[in-house]
Amino acid sequence: MGGGNGQKSAMRRAKKLEEAQAANKGSQLKQNQASMNIKCQICLTAFVCTTSEKLLREHWENKHPKQPIEAAFPQLKSA
Repeated sequence: MGGGNGQKSAMRRAKKLEEAQAANKGSQLKQNQASMNIKCQICLTAFVCTTSEKLLREHWENKHPKQPIEAAFPQLKSA
């Protein structure tokens, strides 16, 4: 027994929907790049938005100790 035109159309729609969902599962590079929104103003190194203050201070101490921390990360205050 064959299916009608409505059944064939529904099968095509379901298949296209599955293909679209499979294409979206791939890489997460775009999302990762978008979350890199903390930037050292001296060397322009980007950090993920969830980076801790401790890690930012570590970067500053290792790379730019002669300059104030506010020059590298304006959102941090010197301690």
